[in-house]
Amino acid sequence: MESTFIVNPGSTSRKYALYKDGVCVVVFVCESTGNGFSMSTVRNGVKISEKKMSATEYSHCATTAVNLLVSEKDIVALHDITHIGVRVVAPGTYFTEHRRIDDAYVTQLKKIEDVAPLHVPILINEIKEVRNALPKTNMFGISDSAFHTTVPEYISTVSIPRADAERFDIKRFGYHGLSFASVSNRLVAQFGELPERTIICHIGGGVSVSALKNGACVSTSMGYSPVSGVLMGSRGGDVTAGVVAALTVFKKLRGKELYEYLYKESGFKGVAGVGDLRLVLERRSTGDPDAILAIDMFVHELRSWIGAHATVLGGIDAIVLTATASVRNPELRKIILSGLSVFGIAIDSEKNDALIGNEGFIHAEKSKVKIAVMKTDEMGEVEKMVKEIA
Repeated sequence: MESTFIVNPGSTSRKYALYKDGVCVVVFVCESTGNGFSMSTVRNGVKISEKKMSATEYSHCATTAVNLLVSEKDIVALHDITHIGVRVVAPGTYFTEHRRIDDAYVTQLKKIEDVAPLHVPILINEIKEVRNALPKTNMFGISDSAFHTTVPEYISTVSIPRADAERFDIKRFGYHGLSFASVSNRLVAQFGELPERTIICHIGGGVSVSALKNGACVSTSMGYSPVSGVLMGSRGGDVTAGVVAALTVFKKLRGKELYEYLYKESGFKGVAGVGDLRLVLERRSTGDPDAILAIDMFVHELRSWIGAHATVLGGIDAIVLTATASVRNPELRKIILSGLSVFGIAIDSEKNDALIGNEGFIHAEKSKVKIAVMKTDEMGEVEKMVKEIA
């Protein structure tokens, strides 16, 4: 029996899963709660336990997850795990392919950790933790950007001197590809056919919007690194080149300090003082002006990307909202979609309000665009890719 341990280190969460012969046995979710950290155990889609964690425990939750597999008898011994799959979020052409993780792979990661400080250092630490816990098990890095390699060159190319772009390997790589792939693979099952022109909005700790033509990605909001695109928890999104240049003058920010500023001090945190979208929405409901401003900016940017993608696609047949915030929060879905009537988009308020934590359609009968809420399954996609390359 093949048993694959999946590692999904995100910007605001760490998720782990054990798959046996393609079936998910258990999931451990470690995440920031806004006021601390917690670890939940999920079986058969149902959360069966939750406990608080300290910041130190959170930084070592991969080891805890592996040990729980033994103590909860999901495996008899650690050698029962035959493969490890790791979701890899990292800029660079090297990381647009699924690869076995070895010392050379980690060396490549270390070369770019300063240009993706919210993801790559965490990823390196997770690899180290899992290696220590499962030293004899083959580990594979599954690219979060591979899905976007179908984007045309005129969209993926960045307008800096070609020599520099080639020398430093700079282009729009795009991210959340495993999420988009997991949704794309289920479009026919959800809609009864493959929509020709689909826009998928991944709204969780990270946020991005992709345009799919017949299931293949043709444009996406995130660019060179995961800081780009729509503003997020502590990420600024597409702050302009002029702003970045000004920061190097006014704040004397250079190199890693500049990246840290854009990754960890901007976005919702920079505008509203708090990075958790749930808390920003909560403050918005009380009339907090900074929270109202932050959400207005966020919604504007999401709508702008939907509009831009609609132009690339030549129209919209379907919109899919996925990831945690999309699935859990009907109010957020309403705020985002209510301003898109120009595209023939109309939501059914009753259907939308009733859909919390589940999948389904929320468009009104008069809507020219079908609107689906779908759960993403990044870890299932990682497991599938591991099977293909192991």
